[in-house]
Amino acid sequence: MTVLRVPGEGLVEGERPLPKETTKYLVDVRRLEIGARFILFDPEARIECDATLEGTGKDARALLGPPRPSTAIPARQATIIQCVGKADKLDSVVRDATELGATAILPAISERSIAKRSSDSATLRLKRVAIEAARQCGRGDVPRLAEPQPLESLLNDVDADVRIVLHPSSDAPIGALLSHPAPSYAFLVGPEGGLSDAELAGAEARGFRRARLGRFTLRTETVAAAILGALAAFAERSGGETL
Repeated sequence: MTVLRVPGEGLVEGERPLPKETTKYLVDVRRLEIGARFILFDPEARIECDATLEGTGKDARALLGPPRPSTAIPARQATIIQCVGKADKLDSVVRDATELGATAILPAISERSIAKRSSDSATLRLKRVAIEAARQCGRGDVPRLAEPQPLESLLNDVDADVRIVLHPSSDAPIGALLSHPAPSYAFLVGPEGGLSDAELAGAEARGFRRARLGRFTLRTETVAAAILGALAAFAERSGGETL
């Protein structure tokens, strides 16, 4: 039986009050009763602990066991550089990429991006999306999220063993670049309308290799999930951990 997992912060052994939002989720949504057990996990600190519900309502509290390191952590570094498209589609990118093992999601402003002004509320929303995805899939951490930055700046800072830019005109299938496992990967995903020739040349000058993801053109918000799924499949085939 799968044990319910709930995000939390500052996990310390002993009794502690529960935030209103957590209590509402446990009691109203999941229908837990006093004495029910669940797991609290801190995705930032990468720790978790067993917990027992000991009170509800105004007296909402839980008894926490000793914290332990989270074991469900991605086995390799996988960075998604996602160019911002015409609409706000980062929510689905963050959700899917978190569930499939991305360790960093870096929104980029490219020539064909129609970028919206970044805000603290937008960044917090994406973090909540990542935490909820981690809770749902059993992951013990969340990817590093950043505010949108110019594509050139992000490319200058990339440090990965394998660097791939997705482009439908490439003669190289992505499998040819993923067949040999590496400790770290970086994937560049263009916006709706694609990357310009100058941007492609700039990425290649920084060690990125072009690859295609099959015969069909994917939506920009679908590409990250397809890439990470392929990475997991090749890792499993080579005998390593899938994520």
